[in-house]
Amino acid sequence: MQQRHTRRALWGIGLAGLVARVLFVLATQHIGGAAALDAATYHGIAVNLIEGRGFSQDGINPSCFVAPLYPFFLAAVYFLAGVQPLLVELVQAVLGSVTAWLLYLLVRSYFDHGPALIAFVLALFMPELVVLNTFLYTETVFIFLFVATLWLAVRALAAPSWKRLAIAGLVAGLVTMTRGVTLFLPVLLGIALLLRYRPRAVLRQVTLYGLFFVMPIIPWAIRNYVVFEAFVPIAVGTGDVMWTGNYLPLDGKYSYGETMALMDSMTAGMNQVQRERRLRQEAIDNIVEQPWATLGLMGRKMIRFWFWIYESAPTGGKRQGGTAVQLVLALSYYPLLLLSVFGLWLSRRKWRELLLIYLMIGYYTALHVLMLVVPRYRIPMLPLLFLFAGVALWELWRRWQSRLAA
Repeated sequence: MQQRHTRRALWGIGLAGLVARVLFVLATQHIGGAAALDAATYHGIAVNLIEGRGFSQDGINPSCFVAPLYPFFLAAVYFLAGVQPLLVELVQAVLGSVTAWLLYLLVRSYFDHGPALIAFVLALFMPELVVLNTFLYTETVFIFLFVATLWLAVRALAAPSWKRLAIAGLVAGLVTMTRGVTLFLPVLLGIALLLRYRPRAVLRQVTLYGLFFVMPIIPWAIRNYVVFEAFVPIAVGTGDVMWTGNYLPLDGKYSYGETMALMDSMTAGMNQVQRERRLRQEAIDNIVEQPWATLGLMGRKMIRFWFWIYESAPTGGKRQGGTAVQLVLALSYYPLLLLSVFGLWLSRRKWRELLLIYLMIGYYTALHVLMLVVPRYRIPMLPLLFLFAGVALWELWRRWQSRLAA
């Protein structure tokens, strides 16, 4: 009987969350779409794909500037239903709701129903995630695959088998084809496995995981090598973000036209691979020449990563600020962050089981502190904050109930 009530509650809340997301997409067609910042790149490549011009930004020259899975996702929707960005946004609303279900399963694998249900609700109604559905950015698809990857990896950690490791590795490869930041997932899984199993067994398990992990990546890497005569496993955007995030005169911030003008002036006449190498080397030179200033900048970027919020909704131009948007995002995010820290402390005795989650948070933070920090890049970490916030809220609820009973 209890399980039946739980399923009904999940279905009811899940349906309400889906309806809210769909209504928000339909009501806010003046924001997002195919023109905002990176969305124009993904949209343009998708249109070129379905019109037979290949994976290209300008319709003439091949590109490896962005990871391929999201443009192919857009192209699939456009091919089936026409070039209608609104339809993509509606599909993303569905994916966002399914992500909440996957997060429930992930949290349930660590804790009981209470924290999992709270995380489920947070994932459905968090303003940043709801608004994100209206933009043709990689985040919605990435977070969906990212949470699926973690859930599958946790299942494989609990009871390794060739089937579980193979499926987990394959999905991890797909999420990496969406954004290359997860390229070192096999290493993180290996570290987590080492605390629970013998090294020889771990080597076999990680090898199997890694073999399936690279399956989606190898064909794309071969394509890039044939076209650009360079080893590019996912994309070449690392040079841009590394240079931007470590350019001291602009304090490691992306300053729209000014930043692009500086990078374009340094890389005029170069192709994408040459540009990548030049900007990456310039970034390394800047770090080597001013190590202490760079270290201070990284400290500031650490604070920015966890405490910055958007000033306004992205439009494709320089942000002008919006008090209402800032207020909503601040009132939803900062309490969540505080609760997550409390939940992290409460769950400290489960540190071995939660090691993969800890490693992912630390790795993801360090990577962006070394590169570039903008508020959007933190959003994929929200499901992991929901996990710990769910633990904290459930514990507070239990304490309040005990006090009432006493």
